[in-house]
Amino acid sequence: MDEATKQQLLERFAAYLESLSGEEYDSAAESEAEVPDLYTLFTELAGLRNEIKLESRQVKQALEHSRELLNTLQEGNQRLSKEVSEQRQANKAVREEAERALLLELLELRDRLAITHHSVTGFRPANLLERPRGRLRQLVDGMGEGLEITLRRIDGLLQRHALQPIESVGMRLDPWTMQAISTAHQPDQEEGVVLQEIRKGYRRGEQVLRLAEVVVNKRTETT
Repeated sequence: MDEATKQQLLERFAAYLESLSGEEYDSAAESEAEVPDLYTLFTELAGLRNEIKLESRQVKQALEHSRELLNTLQEGNQRLSKEVSEQRQANKAVREEAERALLLELLELRDRLAITHHSVTGFRPANLLERPRGRLRQLVDGMGEGLEITLRRIDGLLQRHALQPIESVGMRLDPWTMQAISTAHQPDQEEGVVLQEIRKGYRRGEQVLRLAEVVVNKRTETT
């Protein structure tokens, strides 16, 4: 390249530099100045990584704390449910025992009324009382009707409480539902068959409320 050509290139480059405005040059200079160096970039990345680790640790601690609170609540709910269930069972047992005692008293009352009803309905006046027989008969009949009505009401109450009489006469002795209080001798009946019911027994579902007191056949007559 000769000297004339070099001179022309230098003149063209100088003209190009003069054509650039001061504003564009300043903008380009500022853009170059905003580019960080590698050390500054690595330092900022390291700080950002530390912040992320710290925030992750805090989130993890918050999750563990929430999990502990949830476990505590679940244990408390389970303990409370168990206590409520146990209390309900205890209340149910107390209520059933109170009902059982009341029903047994009601059965005793029914037995006494039934005996009185049988005595009244089978009453026959003696010769000394036959003169006022009409009014006495009315009184006796009225007492019998009243007792019968009372017995029906008691039986209805027992049925509402799911009480059922235990069938015993003609059945073999069942120690779970019957109690033999006496024996009798009937050769034509099998050994251990109930011949007579002294006091009726009752059951409530699968539970025996009162044993039936019965007379049981004994094939061999005792001497």
